[in-house]
Amino acid sequence: MNLKKYIKDRISYLIVFFANTFLVILVMHLTLIINKKGFPKENVLYAVLISLALFLFFVAYDYLKNRPFYKYLNKAAGLSKDLDSILSMTEAMTNEQLMYNNILNEIHKSYSDKLSKYEENHKQYIYFINQWVHQMKTPVSVINLLLQDNNMEHYKKTLESISEENEKINRGLEMMLFNARLSQFNLDFKVEKVELTSAIRKVINDNKKSLIRHSIYPKIICEEGITVETDYKWIAFVINQILVNAIKYSKDTPIKEKHITFEIKDEGARIALSIEDQGIGIPKEDRSRVFNAFFTGINGRKTSESTGMGMYLSKRICDELGHGLTLESEEGKGTKFFIIFYKGKNIFNLTRM
Repeated sequence: MNLKKYIKDRISYLIVFFANTFLVILVMHLTLIINKKGFPKENVLYAVLISLALFLFFVAYDYLKNRPFYKYLNKAAGLSKDLDSILSMTEAMTNEQLMYNNILNEIHKSYSDKLSKYEENHKQYIYFINQWVHQMKTPVSVINLLLQDNNMEHYKKTLESISEENEKINRGLEMMLFNARLSQFNLDFKVEKVELTSAIRKVINDNKKSLIRHSIYPKIICEEGITVETDYKWIAFVINQILVNAIKYSKDTPIKEKHITFEIKDEGARIALSIEDQGIGIPKEDRSRVFNAFFTGINGRKTSESTGMGMYLSKRICDELGHGLTLESEEGKGTKFFIIFYKGKNIFNLTRM
């Protein structure tokens, strides 16, 4: 901003100044007339000149004081794509400029935080897509190989193998869909009273072929009719992920009669659903990272089925719904997951506030 534009922006100051000067001189003139005294014209001119000089001095001083800020604005207009350079160009000279800089810095910080979060989510999403596509290729290739076997003696076994591979594809597709929906969770949930035993039985039924194939027996310990406020679809996905992992890491253990136990306890302020398997357990060094995205751990690297996303998505879903998700594990003995439903503390209550 140059001097001409500066004065143009402050034309109202000039008008108020001359109006004020005129009124002061007029009042003085009227006072002298009332008192029957003369008022030399030279005094009027002298008063105007002194006021004008003071006004011009003030304008010059104010312009020079703000000149660095105006230069900053001129440069900033030419560097609109480089926010870091704009923010580091000048220091505030007045309270008004300080407020302006503070607002600009807060906006920049908010923008940077949102951009970083978006970039991280996008990076994770792309990585997950790549992992998922790679994982889906394996069962498809296996199915194609199995279908090339025309030996009728192995027909039943072939169909069973195809069914198992299709289950893997279905789980992968389901995980992909839930991951995509999480980005707009607030548009895709319905909180209602859900009977936990009903949800557990539905998940067990969906995995019955896998349970029968690996001789694993599910067991439910709870009182009938215990309900919680949650979203049925999302919480069923969480329970299913835990059950699938329990089957995956229990199927090869040497125990003759393997169980996966579902137990529901009403603990007063909360309801706890525990899901315990008799699998290989989680090594101590991996337990704190189970809910991290893409973390497969020592156990996960032993199987090509692990993407490291199942428990990460489960934790995110529970956080969105206001539920807790924790685990206990002992290597060689099994793992126990806990889903905690806090009474009176969930997303349903938050949306009504």
